[in-house]
Amino acid sequence: MSTPTIRRRNDRRSLRSRGGLIKYAYNNTSQNGEDGIVARLFNVLLPPSKHRHCVDVGAWDGVHLSNTYSLLVGNGNEHAKDGGEGTQWTGVLIEANPQRFQELKKLHDPLVGNICVCAEVSYKPTSSRSLTSILKRDAPHLPSDFDFLSIDIDGMDYWVLADTLGVSSQMSEIKEGEMSSSYRPKVICIEFNPTMPIDLVYVQPRDDNIRHGSSLSALVELANAANYTLVETTLFNAFFVQKEIYEMHLVKEVPDTSIEALHEVSMGTELYQLYDGTIHLWGCRRLLWHRLPIDEEKIQMLPPEERSFPFHPSVAVSSSFSSEGRTKKTQAGGRTTNENSDRRMKQQLTKYQNTSDAKFKSDRLREMAVDMSPYCDTHATMDKKRECFAKLNKTLHRDGFALVRGFGIPESLCKDALRAAKSFLHEADESVRRSCLTKDRARRGYSPMCSENFASLIGKHGPNDLVKKFRIGPLPNKKNLDTLHPMSSLHQPNEWPTAEVWGDENASHFKFTIEEYFARSCHAADCILRAICDGIIDENKNLSIVESIKVLSPDTCNSENDADMGDEPKNHTSILTLLGYQPGSRHKKGSKGYMRPLVSAHTDVGMITLLHFDSGKCAALERAYKSSNTDPENIEWIDVDLPPFHYDDPIFVVNVGDCLSDLSGGSLRSTLHRVMPRPCPPNDAALDEVARTCLALFVGLEPSVSLTLPSGEVISYEEWRRRRIARATAVMKST
Repeated sequence: MSTPTIRRRNDRRSLRSRGGLIKYAYNNTSQNGEDGIVARLFNVLLPPSKHRHCVDVGAWDGVHLSNTYSLLVGNGNEHAKDGGEGTQWTGVLIEANPQRFQELKKLHDPLVGNICVCAEVSYKPTSSRSLTSILKRDAPHLPSDFDFLSIDIDGMDYWVLADTLGVSSQMSEIKEGEMSSSYRPKVICIEFNPTMPIDLVYVQPRDDNIRHGSSLSALVELANAANYTLVETTLFNAFFVQKEIYEMHLVKEVPDTSIEALHEVSMGTELYQLYDGTIHLWGCRRLLWHRLPIDEEKIQMLPPEERSFPFHPSVAVSSSFSSEGRTKKTQAGGRTTNENSDRRMKQQLTKYQNTSDAKFKSDRLREMAVDMSPYCDTHATMDKKRECFAKLNKTLHRDGFALVRGFGIPESLCKDALRAAKSFLHEADESVRRSCLTKDRARRGYSPMCSENFASLIGKHGPNDLVKKFRIGPLPNKKNLDTLHPMSSLHQPNEWPTAEVWGDENASHFKFTIEEYFARSCHAADCILRAICDGIIDENKNLSIVESIKVLSPDTCNSENDADMGDEPKNHTSILTLLGYQPGSRHKKGSKGYMRPLVSAHTDVGMITLLHFDSGKCAALERAYKSSNTDPENIEWIDVDLPPFHYDDPIFVVNVGDCLSDLSGGSLRSTLHRVMPRPCPPNDAALDEVARTCLALFVGLEPSVSLTLPSGEVISYEEWRRRRIARATAVMKST
């Protein structure tokens, strides 16, 4: 069945200026470059001063995503020295969370002059918790024109600023100069809702219990009414300065202060309509603060069976028949209306036949897929779990591969992740990919074609992998950072394409989508591993194997917290790899009469691999069929397919990795597999039809977890993995 082409236009023009303060952005503790903008303003552009004052509303612990840490604590860091030597900052830091306030106070207690206040700031000007009341009571010596105000309280930011600047009337009634405040900070940094369009003026209700956030346009109108000028934005924050300061010191640096020049919405969600009444999403496809995907099917106004174009010609044709259907009208080509109707009916039947074939195949594959929902449902009975792990392990014992479903991962998230991966791997310019080239041993970031060789994993010499790869992994659990000295080579920062080469919208959407898929697929992998472990423990009488496999159950996922996706991440070492295949030289038959593989036959290193891929025609995954022979030329290979027909409950492929095979004493076998080229459609075929994109989660354990091998040897997972990779490296060096 034909599918629409949906992609982002590469030559889209942005009005966003990159020549102002944003080019100085960097992070010390801030989130999106605010530290660099603040340093540029106070260390270079504004007149120097020996004493400066700041107010931080929503200071958290004083470090995490802080816009004032570099001013108050971090004067020793290298960025703060640029033109800022000799300046002494003092601050008022306000935090509502009691636990975070204690951390904040502990940080600032040794620093003379800084004031920490535990209070939830209110929008009400008459409240004792209003910002002006807090400052007058707790910081009576704070100058009225103090230097820097940072507001980040996730909701009432607009109204707190309105109170502070003395603009108390409704936005629509604001008149320039209508101010009664005793405070006029020189520079303001305030959070806005980044999902709202540039032309939307949205002011959240004046209610301390509501957390909507307000739009950038609303804040600009408020600031302009108080004689402030917008000079820069980051992803979440807007910077304003007093109008007179702008005119004296910033005109050359920021000549255009329009919202269009200083901001580009990169996290917005848009809707568009198709002629048949279908509604599609464009842009950000998840609830950002809830970390949940937006299910496109749930926002449809019409059920699928009622979606059709109301002005389709067939509607008009039908009206030309009598009520008994006997009248015929001849059209210009000489065909009768009935003949044309028959021709259309035949076309529709042919299309239906093709769809039926795809659906038949999809239904068959769905029947084969193991329903993993008992391991995702905390209330599932042991009988349901036993039925699940029995079917799963039986399939893995036989094939080393299985189809799985029932994780609660929305189909829309899988589509979004595949679409984002395709955009990066196939549609973006190569300079975008090379902006995040891999740098560490875990190879996070982008690996170009032919830069890796999976044949070495089984001790073979083969052609390098003709596939583009992009990897991300987890950061270590913050609670356990102190125990990870030195940091494991498997825990390294992720590399992402930069906004400078790909644009804010593309870069941020890609990062958010892939991170969301990574989190949900890791949870699914936890459920699979628990089921596998339960199955081995239930059926295996070999006590040494049972003991070695037990290490996985507590490490992979705590069954009491399955449903809580907000828990601190575990220190697992799973890697999500985006794989991009496209037609190339290996799609032509060689001298031996067959095509060379895009990825040579190999086994995977870790515990399990969880795969999801699209229907691109240029490549196919194959697994060895009932053979222990490691010579690819003498193995019978069969395709590994996913359903061509999509369901709300997406289906994944899982295969056993070498480590799990070792721990199980070989009862679960790590099966050889490869990726082979397939004959491609004509050259004018759409990219969506030809290119193959795959999301592969290679599941690994915590580096320090102890593994008991069937031989009795006890080693850490990191050491096991090091030895395994060393064997492959030795093969590569011998070539």
